Amino acid sequence: MNKELGRTIKLFLLWCLLYVATAIIGLILWRVFKNIEFFNWTIVLGYILIIILFFGKGYVKLSFGRIEKPMIWPAVGVSVLIAVAQLFVLFSVLTLLDVDHLFPKNSESSSEVYEQLFSGIAGILHACIIVPIVEEIGFRGILLGGLLNSRCRPWLAIIISAIVFALFHMSPLKIASIILFGIILGWLYWRTDSLILCIFIHVVNNSLCAVFSFIDLSIQPHSICLITFSVSLFLLALGLWWFWKKFSYAKPYYYNYKTMKK
Repeated sequence: MNKELGRTIKLFLLWCLLYVATAIIGLILWRVFKNIEFFNWTIVLGYILIIILFFGKGYVKLSFGRIEKPMIWPAVGVSVLIAVAQLFVLFSVLTLLDVDHLFPKNSESSSEVYEQLFSGIAGILHACIIVPIVEEIGFRGILLGGLLNSRCRPWLAIIISAIVFALFHMSPLKIASIILFGIILGWLYWRTDSLILCIFIHVVNNSLCAVFSFIDLSIQPHSICLITFSVSLFLLALGLWWFWKKFSYAKPYYYNYKTMKK
């Protein structure tokens, strides 16, 4: 095990410990006081401390990476396109597969849980802003960044970080879509070396999911669903192609990876 990989594992385990401990404390307070506000504010304050720790200690770098100043706003705009397109690709696929029929659930109970989690300022901060920042620190900034710096093959590092990202969410029904989202974020991070960009896309994704959780987004009939899927997939591919054309590899040694191996 090389030094960089060892450092990555230690930092990621520290991040996992702090992340899970904060969530457990919030759940305990929720159960004891029967108030979701205790959970949301515990998560917000606890995760803010994690953010301060990892950025303050320099464990991860908050920057636009290889995105130069004239390209920042175009990159942000294309990022919004990618975030929205990948969500509509997902919703279209779920509608076509009739997931609600295959995996029936109590929509009234589910809606009530979402209303509690997204209630008030703390709920919105927790789900839409703070969690995306903390998760990007852990999965892209620490795990993926560390694997790339340890000279792990880029495609392998991206897949590993995406799978761990999905498993961390403990949602069997959504695991495929979370892996896909993790691969997209990982590829963009590798391409641009920008944690800010990944955080922005994650915030947009979670915010849209919060909005969509309160409305019926089923797309009918199937012909409209197929059109939505095709258009969304095209826009997603277009956004990724833009980043592929505008930005070369994030790490110089990737160019000579094979020749540098002993």
